[in-house]
Amino acid sequence: QNCWVQKGGAFTGEVSAEMLVNLGIPWVILGHSERRALSKETNEFVGDKVAYALSQGLKVIACVG
Repeated sequence: QNCWVQKGGAFTGEVSAEMLVNLGIPWVILGHSERRALSKETNEFVGDKVAYALSQGLKVIACVG
């Protein structure tokens, strides 16, 4: 349902785009209202996550509004 915005690192509880690709998961949902509210994700941060996920070959459902 979500993925982290960069490769590797110690981001407990997050899933990297690379891990999703390696598992054969083609889609990711980014910018969901729950992430925006609970994790304080901004439009800019969601945009960065979308760009990174796409660059790794994932298809993205970007939630807006």
